[in-house]
Amino acid sequence: MGAGSASSNRRLVVAFCISLYFWFAFLDDKGGLDPEELESYRGDLAEFVKQNEEELREVQSERRQQVIDTCKKYSIDRSSKEVSKAAWGLHLAPEEWSFLRRVNWYYMYHSKQNSLVWCKVPKAGSSTWTFNFLKLAGINPKDKIHKLLRDHYPKQDSNRVMQDTFRFMVVRHPFERILSAYRDKLEDLARDIDARDGFYYTMYGKHIVAEYRQQEAKNSTEEELGREPTWREFVTYLLNTPVTKFDEHWMPIWMLCSPCIVKYDVIAKMETFSEDTQFTLAQAGLEDKLTVEWKHRTGTGGSSDTIADYFSQLTQSEVGALFRKYQLDFELYGYDPEPYFDIAIVEPDATAEP
Repeated sequence: MGAGSASSNRRLVVAFCISLYFWFAFLDDKGGLDPEELESYRGDLAEFVKQNEEELREVQSERRQQVIDTCKKYSIDRSSKEVSKAAWGLHLAPEEWSFLRRVNWYYMYHSKQNSLVWCKVPKAGSSTWTFNFLKLAGINPKDKIHKLLRDHYPKQDSNRVMQDTFRFMVVRHPFERILSAYRDKLEDLARDIDARDGFYYTMYGKHIVAEYRQQEAKNSTEEELGREPTWREFVTYLLNTPVTKFDEHWMPIWMLCSPCIVKYDVIAKMETFSEDTQFTLAQAGLEDKLTVEWKHRTGTGGSSDTIADYFSQLTQSEVGALFRKYQLDFELYGYDPEPYFDIAIVEPDATAEP
């Protein structure tokens, strides 16, 4: 394939991704398509992936190479015996290093019948793929799907399950992922009570407020400030808490999916979720069993306006500290923190480069 052809194909992929983004923004506002329109759209998506398979393979090759290069940079891949000096710049605690040296089986789901391994990353298409895995198991639940998953896919503990399997994961921009987690789990107490009997408020929310709410804010009424932690209080909690104590919804992806140990065939991204999902189905031989689905579209994602609303509340030094907390995810999966520094509050005489 010539350079001009590759460039043209890449522009097609980008254009299609942009159209998908606005399409689903429209779906969120209007309540979705009717079944006939949705099936037509799925057909168009399948045809697009088929026609651009070579380009999509190249994208996946680049994503895998990004992971390989990052793991080698810090000498945290399988072949390295000693951690490089550069790795100390990640500021990881000893117990955090252990996550890079072993497979985290708790988040691996193995469909033996389909020779498929998926690493589940909460807040990165996990509801969609949980639904898909239950469908592969012959289950079509209406709710509580995450609680059912382990009933049908027992936890594994042997590298043998990785042999002759198609392995994939879904990643997301670290800042958008933690914002989505905050909005979904902690921002709205009524939502938490309705969906989870107040679990996240009990386990995290009230403790974050008690620890990080300033005295002048504590003197405000609940009606003025709310019982829930604010976005800034949540970020302060993240910056002051070891990642080993994080909930899975805001735990770094590298702690969940062992990227320097497990070689993934597909690294899908939420930013290109539809075509990556269709590509995964095609490459894994699942097109006759599954279709592209969109589950848990609750409006807790990050449009550009929403991201600006929240990250403009943070200072550049806070964004810098937050970047360092998730630095390895940024490097492994090729995400850029710079636009978030542009949004953040500029502090006098402060430098906040990552």
